[in-house]
Amino acid sequence: MPRTSFTPATRGTYRKTVSIPADEFGKPKTNPPEIVDQGDVTLYALTVDTDKMTYTFPIPSDYAGGDMEFLVIWTNDGGVDDNGKAAKWQLDYQVSGEGDSIDGDHGNSPKSVEDTYTSASGWIEHHTTAMTIGSSDFTGKLCILLKISAVTPAGTALTCEPHLLGICYTYTAIWGRKG
Repeated sequence: MPRTSFTPATRGTYRKTVSIPADEFGKPKTNPPEIVDQGDVTLYALTVDTDKMTYTFPIPSDYAGGDMEFLVIWTNDGGVDDNGKAAKWQLDYQVSGEGDSIDGDHGNSPKSVEDTYTSASGWIEHHTTAMTIGSSDFTGKLCILLKISAVTPAGTALTCEPHLLGICYTYTAIWGRKG
C-alpha cells in the first residue's frame, strides 16, 4: 500500500509525498526484471536498456494543481563496491482520460535522471533527484501511466544491474480531501 508524508505549504494546501514500493507495480510479460528479496524488501533487478516496470494511478482527488515530482528509490546488488558509479533512471509516461488512446508516450516524455551510488557496502537505499511532470501535461486527465527503466548512464556504470525499490511522487494537495 502506498505510504504518504505531509509537508505544510500555503493555507488550505500542503505538499504531499506518496511512496510506492516496487512490488506494487505491474510486472510486464515482456522483459520482466528479476525479483530479489533482501530482508523484508522486494527489489527488482533491471537489466539496463531492456527491463521495465509499469505503474498506473489516478490523478489524486486531493490534487490542488501544479507540477508532480517523481523520484526513484534504488540500490545496487549488495555484493560489489560500486561507490562512485552511476545509474540512470528513465520515466516514460502517458496521461489518459476516458476515450483516450493508450498507445505511445506524452510529447514531453521521457524524463530521466542520473544518480551516483555513494557507498562501498551494498544494499544502501538511494533516492534520485526529482523528475518533474508539468501540470499542463495532465490537466483535465484522469490517469498517469508510468514506465520506469534503467538506461545506460553517461558516467561509469554500476558493475551490476540497478535494483528498483520503488518511487515517490510529490504534489500539492488540498487540506480535508482524501487522495
